[in-house]
Amino acid sequence: MPDAVELGLLDVINRTKDSHFTAAQFIADCQSRSGSEEVYQQSYMCNPLGAATATIVDWSAIERCRYDYEIERVHLEADQVLRLFGQFSPGNQSNRQSQIHAFLRSSVPSLFQAVALSHRMGEGSRVRASSTLSPQRPTLNFRLGFDVAASGEGDLAAFYIDEPKGTELWLRALLTVRTEDWDFLKTVLFYFLQHLPSVRGAGDESGLGRQICWEAANQFGSRFLKVNFAAKKQDLGFSLMNQLSVAEKRFPRSQQDIAADFFALRKFYNGTRWTFTEGRNTFNPASHCDIAWAGALASHAHTENKGSVDAAILMDDGTICTGEELVAREKNGAPGEHLLWSNDPRIWKPFRF
Repeated sequence: MPDAVELGLLDVINRTKDSHFTAAQFIADCQSRSGSEEVYQQSYMCNPLGAATATIVDWSAIERCRYDYEIERVHLEADQVLRLFGQFSPGNQSNRQSQIHAFLRSSVPSLFQAVALSHRMGEGSRVRASSTLSPQRPTLNFRLGFDVAASGEGDLAAFYIDEPKGTELWLRALLTVRTEDWDFLKTVLFYFLQHLPSVRGAGDESGLGRQICWEAANQFGSRFLKVNFAAKKQDLGFSLMNQLSVAEKRFPRSQQDIAADFFALRKFYNGTRWTFTEGRNTFNPASHCDIAWAGALASHAHTENKGSVDAAILMDDGTICTGEELVAREKNGAPGEHLLWSNDPRIWKPFRF
């Protein structure tokens, strides 16, 4: 960059933009926009920095994953969860969960309206998809990654939701929260798994996430994978590194902290195996690569969980009831899965030709 400035780049910029940057101001602005010395060296100084930085991919690979489009994004702090939904108690659990459901529908509406990303982006988008302008609504699929945290003021709990498009995974929505409210986290996870179209998910079952991921895996079967993060971290890291290297993981250019989160991941070789660790995200200090690991779990759900079979019942009144909904109803005291094997007239009715 200093060489380019010396050769007249800054003169052209000042002339075309009617600005009055000095060389020192311009370089300082480039450093500020980079967010970190590593990004500045790679983007502006043409210095790859070799293996000294230990980033899983170069910044140029991160740049290839960034596209001009918008996502739905929500972040809540512990006091906001309390203010919006009140304190949890067994007596008000049902009403509180209904409030959380309504909040999710209003905060990330396109997920539940089954609007494909290519249709939302329109003609001017940079998505290379032949169906962008198709009048037919495509079949939607979502991949959910759940990185668990319940620290109140520490790490983020992250729900990272991708939409597959060919070999690429495009981030559609991101919900992050810092709270110790396990009921809130479970309600959000279960609602996404129940109501998102053709969703497959994966969550970190190690440590704090063991109970919630165990319940999700038991209720939703093959649609949700509980992942022992400590044992699978190396596999998740290499898989994510490969996706980023070939730009198969996509996220919006406007969300700088998401790109910075992926770039903050580090890898080291300790003599026997590779170890993946977390660096500092200068654009989002609250995230210790929690967003990036949630994205890795969404990718894991996409690649690992491909053998599921789902079933649903078409009721007499025209409504459709899935197996998961039947299990949930049975737990709440309503007629449940066992009715599938009966001749109960509430479900089965003779069909006359």
